[in-house]
Amino acid sequence: MLGVARGRHAGRGRLGAVLVAIGFVLVVGGCARRTARPLVVAFGDMPVALDPHASNRNVAWSVLSSFYDPLVSLSPELKPQPALAASWEHDGPTHWRFKLRPGVTFCKGEALTADDVVASFERARSLPSSAVSQYLVGVRSVARDGGSAVVIETDGFQADLLNRLSFILVIRAADAGPALITAPIGTGAYHFAGVRKDGSVLATAWSGWRGRPDCRDVVFEFCGTGAQAAGRLLAGKADVCHLIPDNWIPEVARSADLRLEQQPRLAVQLLAVELQEAQGEARRALADPRVRRALLLALDRGSWVARLFRGNGAVASQYVHPAVFGYDPALSPLPYDPDEARRLLTQAGFPDGFKVSLGYDAAGAAVADAIVSDLAKVGVQVERRPGQRGAALLYFAWACGTGDASDFFESLVRNGGTRGFADPQTDALLDAAGREADPVKRLDLLQQAQRRTLELLPLLPLTIRWGTKGVSPRVDVVIRYDEREDVAAFRWRK
Repeated sequence: MLGVARGRHAGRGRLGAVLVAIGFVLVVGGCARRTARPLVVAFGDMPVALDPHASNRNVAWSVLSSFYDPLVSLSPELKPQPALAASWEHDGPTHWRFKLRPGVTFCKGEALTADDVVASFERARSLPSSAVSQYLVGVRSVARDGGSAVVIETDGFQADLLNRLSFILVIRAADAGPALITAPIGTGAYHFAGVRKDGSVLATAWSGWRGRPDCRDVVFEFCGTGAQAAGRLLAGKADVCHLIPDNWIPEVARSADLRLEQQPRLAVQLLAVELQEAQGEARRALADPRVRRALLLALDRGSWVARLFRGNGAVASQYVHPAVFGYDPALSPLPYDPDEARRLLTQAGFPDGFKVSLGYDAAGAAVADAIVSDLAKVGVQVERRPGQRGAALLYFAWACGTGDASDFFESLVRNGGTRGFADPQTDALLDAAGREADPVKRLDLLQQAQRRTLELLPLLPLTIRWGTKGVSPRVDVVIRYDEREDVAAFRWRK
């Protein structure tokens, strides 16, 4: 899988904390009646860390959100909805009051209090290995308001605060020290039941504030590769394969019992212009917006979708997925037009092209080859540099995990990001969007920022890919835009 930076990541592909494996199953008192066989969810990934504040990997959220809850969660369509907070009030631009849901307990029996919430936020902010502290940027303070409410003060209006709070999972105040958590105790729909020697995580349902889930026992398996996970599904040893590799889809489709479900993916594949890394002629060329537009025109992205992605994708018209707040349906993708690309290169003073370097990770090698081939046709000679450091062009993907386009803009565009570009007009639009409480007006401002960025093209939007989930005949699943496996919402088929 192409390395994806999920919104407000501290680093791409970072594990965050070392998983401490427990070689036996912990017996949890009062657990649910077990079915003959548990629900098995297979991931083509490595085992996850179990500390809710020390991991920001997409796969980890599927596991962690089974054990823990935030104040505010995101629906499958990425809309904020009550979780541990039953309701909230926004009294002024910087003052938020969250009323806790009554009667909530942790799976060990302790009642949830405002002190637990405050301690969780402080730990998420200050833990040296925190992978979620970026979601609290702009949060000035978190304080209890009696035993059943929490007040959050912010530095100015934070339009996407509710979305970001979905990434701050609440733990017991007693667990809020600096030691990494390896045995989760939360308010989520499942007890943590242990870790096998192979890294598989075991979960058992309990009657928490949501009620007991239909799937009583769950095993999260980490198979290392998508092919191995698909093999587990085909062999009847898994009920859900998180993402079927494209080249395995025909084989799964031939199985009479298995189902293929399309899985939306928020990530947009990008080609970033790293002006600060460029030297000499390449720097002069890439500094010209006509050249950057020529590069995008020269890339035959439609053929990539058909040939490399086996049709499981689309050419991107902009920087965010259609499900993300800030998407502009009026925008169309720039067409493949190598003749216009050559004209723009000539107009910019590079009729014979120029030489430039390209960085990419191992999973992006096939697309990197396509980029090299396409740009060669308009005279641009590309030097491949496997890895993601030091190249003038960088192929990677970005997902707005919060469901809000500000995730992309604040991380990659504002003040020029880290790429050597800065545009006061774009920054002014982002400032205005950040202060705007009216969602209609804010949407317009984010769309204006998107159009302005597409004029300048410090990053080139390439493609959007979607995945395919494999499902056994035993279970019905819920598809989420953020790709999480919400096993508490799964149902056994009758």
